[in-house]
Order: sequence, then structure tokens, then C-alpha cells
Amino acid sequence: MLISPLTKRNTVMLLLCLAMAARLHGQDKHQVAPPSKSDTFAGDGHGKRFRVQHREIAGTNFQIAGVDLTAKEEVLDQAARILGKVETVATGDASEFLERACYRSTVGNDSTRLIFVRGEVSPYFVLSSESSAWTWKTPCKRSPKITRNIATTSGLHLGQTQEQVIAILGLPTRLSQNAKNGRDNLVYSLEARKKTDPGDLAIMLQEEMQKSQSLTAKEKEYLVKDFHENYDFYDLSVDIDAKFINNALIKLEVFWSATY
Repeated sequence: MLISPLTKRNTVMLLLCLAMAARLHGQDKHQVAPPSKSDTFAGDGHGKRFRVQHREIAGTNFQIAGVDLTAKEEVLDQAARILGKVETVATGDASEFLERACYRSTVGNDSTRLIFVRGEVSPYFVLSSESSAWTWKTPCKRSPKITRNIATTSGLHLGQTQEQVIAILGLPTRLSQNAKNGRDNLVYSLEARKKTDPGDLAIMLQEEMQKSQSLTAKEKEYLVKDFHENYDFYDLSVDIDAKFINNALIKLEVFWSATY
């Protein structure tokens, strides 16, 4: 059976359209980072294990409203200096201790909240478009620096699509989707082994040596060796939880921790 040139052309066009539609559909399906040999597994407080990617992201992801989670100055002190002093809320003790400070927009109908938290180990911040992000009776301090357009130095901000967040942070470690209510979560669990800054290392060693002036030369030699084994490198841990409704970012939680 002969096929006319017109029918052939229509068939080719149909196949091209189907291929393009399939490709676009694949782009709409958000993927997680593929498994890697460098991946490890960790457990949460409920005994649930999860995968951890071993890679770094830019330090600009930890900077917002002039506050830097990675800075030596304590995060709540930075917030008070830049955004104004505020009554904080503290809960727990020892390893469970958390102290929070909340700031919000000065515009009446703008529900944007920026919350900074100091923990025993890691500082973090929460950027949310929902007033329910702050559940404490202590009011959030209004600041003209807090608006719906506020963003991390890397460009993360409320209202972004999942594609835009992935373009900045890379593929997430985990993804959860709820088609019924249009809610999606991108979760990043990241770790990296980092070399300690030589200047910081020298200061730390000097402080240790000053505490140990009564040691013998041999004991000091062992102390220096042990010090370098423990402090030449540190572990950087990052957890980011990005929540979306109808593919628009409504809440961003960024945790940063450096431990030896």
C-alpha cells in the first residue's frame, strides 16, 4: 500500500510532537539525585534511616538578610545587630536546647516570617510565607528588611518553583509529593569533609598549648600529634527542607553545622 507524501509528512510531525511531549513530561517529573558510591546513611530521632549525599553547596545559601549561619559571630547576635533586638524564645536543655528569634514584615497583609534559631550544635533559619511558622506567644519583631522578596544571597526566595530551587541547589536527596493537596517537599541531606583553615588551626593549637604549659616536651609532642589528628579536618553537615504548594515555595528551612 502506497502512502502519499502528505500522509508521510503528517506522520513525521505527529511522531516529533509525541517525542517533544514525552521530553517535556520527563522534565516536569522532578528527580532526586541518583545513588552514588560516596553516599552514606544516617538515622533520625525516630530510628528512620535516610540517605546522605556527600557534596557541597555554595556558602551563599546560608546567608540571608545580612545574617550568615557560617560566621563566627553567633547567629542570634547577628540578627539582633542587623534586624534589631527581639525577645527570644528558649526551649529544652543540654543537646535539646533551642533559642529562637522571629522577624516579620512591616506590611500588614504580608505574612512573611524569618526565624533564626540557635541550637547546641547547629544554627538554622526558617523563611516562611505562612504566619503559622511562628507558634509562640512572643510576637515577631517587625522589620522593613523582611519582605516577600527577601532572598538568600544565592537567590532562594518564596514563590520559586521546584525547578528554580533545583537550579540553585542541585537535585535533592529526597522528594515527597502529595497530588491531592498540591504539596511537595524537596529535602537535601548533605555532608562534606573539610580542611580546617590554617589560620584558625594555628590559633586553636596556640590556645591548647597555653593550657598545657606544665607538660613535658614529650607530652607536648603527643598533644600536638593528637591535636592535628582531631582538628585538621571537620565535618560539614547541611539539611535543607523546601516546602511547596502548587509548585510555589512557601517555606524554606536551612540548617548548617560544622563539627570536629
